[in-house]
Amino acid sequence: MKARSDRERRRSILHVDLAPLFVAVERSLDPSLRGIPLVVGGDARSEGIVAAASEEARAQGVQVGQPLAQARRLCPQAAFRPGDLEAYARIGDEITAILLAGSRRVERPSADEAFVDLTGSENPVAAAEAIKDGLQRRLGLDAALGLGASRTVARVASAAARPRGLLVVLPGYEPSFLSGHPIERLADLTSRQHASLRRLGIETLGQLARTELPVLAGAVGRAAAQRLLAEAGGASEEAPIEVAAPPSSLHEEHTVRDSHVTQADLGQLVGDLAARAVRRLRPFDLAAHSLTVEVRRTEGVQRRHLQLHPPLSAAGPARDVARTVGLELLGSARGVKQLRVRLGQLRELPEQTALFPEHHPRFAG
Repeated sequence: MKARSDRERRRSILHVDLAPLFVAVERSLDPSLRGIPLVVGGDARSEGIVAAASEEARAQGVQVGQPLAQARRLCPQAAFRPGDLEAYARIGDEITAILLAGSRRVERPSADEAFVDLTGSENPVAAAEAIKDGLQRRLGLDAALGLGASRTVARVASAAARPRGLLVVLPGYEPSFLSGHPIERLADLTSRQHASLRRLGIETLGQLARTELPVLAGAVGRAAAQRLLAEAGGASEEAPIEVAAPPSSLHEEHTVRDSHVTQADLGQLVGDLAARAVRRLRPFDLAAHSLTVEVRRTEGVQRRHLQLHPPLSAAGPARDVARTVGLELLGSARGVKQLRVRLGQLRELPEQTALFPEHHPRFAG
C-alpha cells in the first residue's frame, strides 16, 4: 500500500516533442521525403514564408518565418511543399486521441508538443512507450519523448532524446541530469532574461541552480529568479495538468479536390471519417447515439441524420453505417466539394452484461 501511495505522490510528466509537426506529417504522407531537406509553406516558385523546415534545411540556414525565396537561395536542393492544413488538423486530433488514451491529463502548448501527466500510472515508462508506438504505428510520426518529475525535466529530456528516442530521468537524479544543459532549454526564458543571465556568466542550468537568489533577483527580479532556480534544480512544484473535458459532440470532414473521384471513393471516405471520429471517443469511454452525414455540393448541402440503437463505440460498425448512409445520400459524385460526419448525443458506454457470470453454478469451480 505504501508503494502505491509513493507512486501516486511522485509526479511523472511526459513531454512529447513532434517538432516540427508539419514536416513530420509531410514525411508520414510521403516517406520519400525522409532524410532530405524539406521546406513547408509553398511550392518551389511560390511567394510567402516558411511555415516549417526540417533539420536538414535548418542546417543550411532556413528558418521559420523566412521568405521562401530566401529559403530557395540558401537550400536549393530542398523539397518544397505547400502544406495541407486539413491534414495537419486531422492528424493533430489523432495525436490528441493517442495521448488521451495514456492519460486524461493532457496539455498541448503548441501543435508541435504535448505534456501528459502519467502520475499514478502502474508503469509510466510502459505508458510512454505505448504513446510512442501509437504515434509511429498509427500515424507514421516520429517523436522524441522525455519522462521526468516536472515539465522542465521532461522537456529537457525529450530534447536530449531527439530525433526519436525516449529518455527517462529517474527520481532524485533531476539536478545532475539538468546540470550540463544550456539555459536555452528553459521554455519560458525571455530574451531579456537570457541576456541578463549571460552577463552574469550563466550558460548552463547547473550554473543557474548554483547562483544565489539575491544575485539572480538583481538581474531578473525576485519572482522570476525564484521560478528559474526551481526549474533549474528540477523542482516539481508547478501548476497541475488539468483533466481533459469530454466532448459533447465532434465531427470529421474532408475537402474533395479530385474532380475524378468516384461515388465508391466518396462512400469509402465517409466511412473513414466516421471511423476516425469514433476513435476519438475511446479515451472518454463515450458512445454516439446519433450520426449525421453531410454532403456539400456546388449547388447546396444535403444531410442525413440517424438515431442509433445500439450506440456507436467501435470504428468498424461506424465505418459500415456511415458508408451506407453516404452512398444513399451521394447518388453520384458530381459536384461534391466536402464531406462531413458528425457524432452527437455522446454518453458514457453502457455497462456490459457478463457473458459468463462469475458465480454462475454451471461455471463454478
